[in-house]
This record gives sequence, structure tokens and C-alpha cells, in this order.
Amino acid sequence: MNPVMHVEIPVADLARAIAFYQRWLQVVIDAPVPVHDCMMAYLPFDDDAGGASLALVQGADYRPSEQGARIYIGADDLDASLARALQAGATLRFGPAQTGGWHVAEIADSEGNRIAVQAPAA
Repeated sequence: MNPVMHVEIPVADLARAIAFYQRWLQVVIDAPVPVHDCMMAYLPFDDDAGGASLALVQGADYRPSEQGARIYIGADDLDASLARALQAGATLRFGPAQTGGWHVAEIADSEGNRIAVQAPAA
């Protein structure tokens, strides 16, 4: 089993973050639900697939930051994913660059979190 099971991205404006991630990742995000004094919006997740689940979370203990942990979002085509992120309102922070067998870039999302995008090198 992979050690990472679930990731929560802190947001200041849940509606704005949902719109950003839906446009960028081309997914439909479920309506927010109350969990532990916060509101969470879960991205689609398949229990039988690899990887961790992901939720956008708005709450008193959740503060967006460029200084926090980096989350790496996988993509088949980094350039296409990066273009969608920028069109959705992201700001490019690093890259794209080649590192080993990977193509990597980092963005600031709609909330100011620094998020990495990674795809296999062509």
C-alpha cells in the first residue's frame, strides 16, 4: 500500500477553488459537504485505482500557502495540463523543466497554494 491515502488542499474561497480545479483537471467535483467544522469538496476518486484521494477544504484550520507541502498532480501531457491551469487562473512559479524521466512545473492555484504538475518525459 502507498503511504499517502488522502490529501486536503486548503482554500479561502471554496466556490472559486472548485471552479478552478474543475476547469484545470477537467473533472466534476462533488458538492461540498460539512466535515469536522469545515466544508470539503472531494475530487473524483476510484478506490480500485492507485494514488490518493483529494479534497478542497475551507475551514478555520486550513490556510492556503506557498510555503506548505508540495502536492504533485499527475498528467499525461504536462504542456496541455499547464495551459489549462494558466487559463483557469493559475500563476506559473517554476518550469516547465525536465528532471530525470519527468517533465515538471509548479503553479500557484486560485488560492495561492503551490502545486506541482508532473508528467512522464516524452
